[in-house]
Amino acid sequence: KQLPPPEHISECSDVSDGYEEEEEVPVVTSPETGLDAVNGVQPELQRTEQESVLARMYIAYEYFGNDGKDSLDQLLGPIPVNAKTLFRNKHFLLSCTVPSKSTEANAKQFSNTPFVKQHIRHQIEAGGGKVYEFFEDVPKNKYKQCKLIAPRPSITAMYVQCLASDIVAVSHEWIIQCCQVLMLVDHKPYALPAGWSFLEKRFIDWGCGRAKDKRATATPFASVCINVASLCKDFNDFWSRVCKLAGGTVRLIKTESDITENLTGYLLTDQEFPEEIKIKATRNGLLVVSTVWVVQCLIMGRVCHPSSNEKLTQIYQEDDY
Repeated sequence: KQLPPPEHISECSDVSDGYEEEEEVPVVTSPETGLDAVNGVQPELQRTEQESVLARMYIAYEYFGNDGKDSLDQLLGPIPVNAKTLFRNKHFLLSCTVPSKSTEANAKQFSNTPFVKQHIRHQIEAGGGKVYEFFEDVPKNKYKQCKLIAPRPSITAMYVQCLASDIVAVSHEWIIQCCQVLMLVDHKPYALPAGWSFLEKRFIDWGCGRAKDKRATATPFASVCINVASLCKDFNDFWSRVCKLAGGTVRLIKTESDITENLTGYLLTDQEFPEEIKIKATRNGLLVVSTVWVVQCLIMGRVCHPSSNEKLTQIYQEDDY
C-alpha cells in the first residue's frame, strides 16, 4: 500500500520553494567515504552507483521476471524531461537500509515502491535538484532547503544526522508524484516520522509541538553537556557532530585524567572504552549513556533519563528499533 497522494496538488508554501537563483557556496570536500558505518547506526545500502544498479536489476527480476525493465521504470516513476525547474534550488540526501523489526511490523504505513538510489538521483537531477553524496557536503545554510529522501524511518548515519540538524525526511513517493505530474506537490503528506520510540512503543512525528505524537524540540541537547569517550576516532567524530547539531556542548574524554570533578552531564561511550574510566566518571556524578540514548533523545525531542530503560546505557543492538 502506497502513501496516499495529496488531495490538492500545489506549490509548497515554504520560502525554500522560490525559483530565485542562488549563489554557489563553497563546500568542504568530503572524504572518500562518509561516516556511515560507525558504531550505533544501521548500515547504509546502495552506497555506490554499482550497488544501486545491482539492486535495480534484482528488483526488476523479482517483480517482473526477464522482461522487467520497462515495467520497472513505470513502477519507480518517470525521469522528468524538459523540467529543469521542478526541483530547482532544492537540495537532497538519500538513505536506505534493511527494514528494522519495528518498521517491518508497521510496513503498511510506509511505501511498498522499491527504493533505487540511482533512479531517484536521476529523477532529482533531471528536475534541476542537487543530490549530495554525504551529509558533510551539505552547507549549513542549505539545511532548511534540504530534504532527506528515504523509504521509511531508520537510524542510518544519514537519518540520525538529519534528525539532529532538523533536515526533514520525506518518502521517495513524493519524488515519484512530483515527476508524474511535473509539479512540486506538497511534501507534508509524504513526511516520514522521526523514528520509533521504544520508550513509548510508537512512531514519533518529525514536527515539534506539545502533542504526544510530536517531538518536544528539534534541539534536545541545548544546555546539555555530553562527554564523548571512545578509542575509535570515527565514533568520537560522528557522535560529537550529532550531539552538537542537536544543540549540545561536547567534550572529548581520552584518558582518566580528563575526568575531573567539575565535569557535568553525560558520558557517551562504547563497549571498548576502559571500564575503570567509566567507573571514575560515575563516581564523579556523570551519567553513563550509549548511542541508543542519543537516538532516543533525538526521536523524542527531549533528554531521556538513562534509568528509564536499560537499553539507554547498553551498546546498540539491531533489535533496539
